[in-house]
Amino acid sequence: MTRRQSLPEQWLIIDTSLGEEALGRLPRSSGILVLGSLSGAQLRRLRRIARRRRLTVIFESRGRAARVHDQRELTRALLRRSPLILLSPIHPTTSHPDWTPFPRMRAATLARLTGRRAVALGGMNADRYAKIAQLGFTGWAGISAFRT
Repeated sequence: MTRRQSLPEQWLIIDTSLGEEALGRLPRSSGILVLGSLSGAQLRRLRRIARRRRLTVIFESRGRAARVHDQRELTRALLRRSPLILLSPIHPTTSHPDWTPFPRMRAATLARLTGRRAVALGGMNADRYAKIAQLGFTGWAGISAFRT
């Protein structure tokens, strides 16, 4: 990812498993955020799929993205100069059912405080993103949104 490269609006989050079904449901020119480390074979497969479907792949461990759940984490992400910030949770989510979603205006405030690309995470899908896009978000990410 270069400074002038535009980032996708939709992101799939994967950990140590590729989730072939979810990758197949991901629209062309979307993004993939890799949270964990992949084996060599998994990494080659992911790169092949990404090239064929024009997907952007970013590894969180390399400092290219940061998941933020409160003001303190946002400050840390800004100090690390993470170019992509994922604010979570925006809605109740099955992956973290015990987390309380941000109130709407708190999410908007944090998104605008990033001063860079803020992606909505947590219970998101395309319909929910359409309702909050004007709050300062540049995209949305999901784990289960692409796995149905």
